[in-house]
Amino acid sequence: MKRSRTIDMTKGPIFGPLVRFMLPLIGGSIFQQLYNTVDFIFVGNCLDQTAAAAVGASATLITCTIGLFSGISVGTSVVAAQAIGAGNRERAEKALHSSVTFGLVGGLLLMTLGILFAPALLRLLRTPETVIPQAVTYIRIYLISIPMLIFYNMVSGGLRSYGDSRSPFLVLVICGLLNVVLDAVFIVWIPMGVAGVAIATTITQSLSAILVAILASRKDNVLRLSARKLGIDFRVLGNVLRIGLPTGIQTVIVTFSNVMVQYYINDFGETAVAAFATYYKVENFIYLPIMAFGQASTTFAGQNTGAGQYRRILRGTVIQAVFGAAVVGVLVIIFVSFPRSIVSLLMKDQNVVTHTLMIALVSFPFYSVYPILEITGGALRGMGKALTSMIVIILNQCVLRIALLAVFSAKFHTIRSLAAVYPITWAGAALCFVVIFAFEMRKRLRSAE
Repeated sequence: MKRSRTIDMTKGPIFGPLVRFMLPLIGGSIFQQLYNTVDFIFVGNCLDQTAAAAVGASATLITCTIGLFSGISVGTSVVAAQAIGAGNRERAEKALHSSVTFGLVGGLLLMTLGILFAPALLRLLRTPETVIPQAVTYIRIYLISIPMLIFYNMVSGGLRSYGDSRSPFLVLVICGLLNVVLDAVFIVWIPMGVAGVAIATTITQSLSAILVAILASRKDNVLRLSARKLGIDFRVLGNVLRIGLPTGIQTVIVTFSNVMVQYYINDFGETAVAAFATYYKVENFIYLPIMAFGQASTTFAGQNTGAGQYRRILRGTVIQAVFGAAVVGVLVIIFVSFPRSIVSLLMKDQNVVTHTLMIALVSFPFYSVYPILEITGGALRGMGKALTSMIVIILNQCVLRIALLAVFSAKFHTIRSLAAVYPITWAGAALCFVVIFAFEMRKRLRSAE
């Protein structure tokens, strides 16, 4: 086992190892964002507004399709991390192989259903008819890579469980750069429209699964992926699903609330659809690093839960929350200092750019709240409290968000009012997570004394 690839978070200094673990996660999230952002840059600058709206209208459905299994990969990481923290390698290996097998079967099913029902789902969301043909083309080609994308997430979760965030990062660097080249090939050199964008992404996501499988099968790994061990241990899978299903359902429900946002956005017409699609691409450069903080918090809490180090979990979570809020604050300052220049890199249509800025300048100033909810929520999941996390998210980012959408849309009916829903629900979820985390830590520290 090479020290450079693995990090034991159960002893020694906290900040340094956490930063070493988080940096590849943050870097990986940026390169992962290249899959979609570079697509959108090519679409926004080489194709027309309808194509941009088609890619944007497809994004929510795609996220919803993979969200459940992305959550289950968190369950894989937590169960494996707790087992590694407790010194039980056999249980960790069973968690990895059971999850990978389950994910491949589920991915094939999701791919089939998504391809069949994509047109009906887009119409259900009141997607403009001018957008639907290209959106269906994009979704159907993209969905071909869903089983491989799920495989990548499951295996990466296993690698992260013992502190190896570097290997998935290297894979994403390679595939992110390849995606840029393939976008140029299939959009500029061989003009294929949105189909070319989807083909490029499908190729690179499939390659990422192959590369991460090669890295995970190395003999010196703490957890080694082996084709001979693929299969399902239903008892271990049950523990993975106990944590992963609430996390996956949480992801799907948040996506559903975004579907409701899309439902209201579609009432404002094609320009608004393209504007929100552009906003999401800009937002992801802040949101995805925050997700990296949440993943680090989950692994850190998982390993230390297995080792019974609850005071260390408390200290580590506070350190991450302060650091995360500071990092996001810097990113927000950069954006609000040059908003039009940044958005114009993604979209040449200045009318769409103006509408995008109307959205971003409402929500972005409050984004430093988001890492607090992700980090405290991630710590709770790492301690096995995934159901609690799911309930908090359902109440704030689904029930409250949908209620506010209905009220704001009826009372104000402006794009800015829809954007205001986001920071309000972030603040509600962050407050709930901080209070619950404080009570949970108090209970566990008392029981450990």
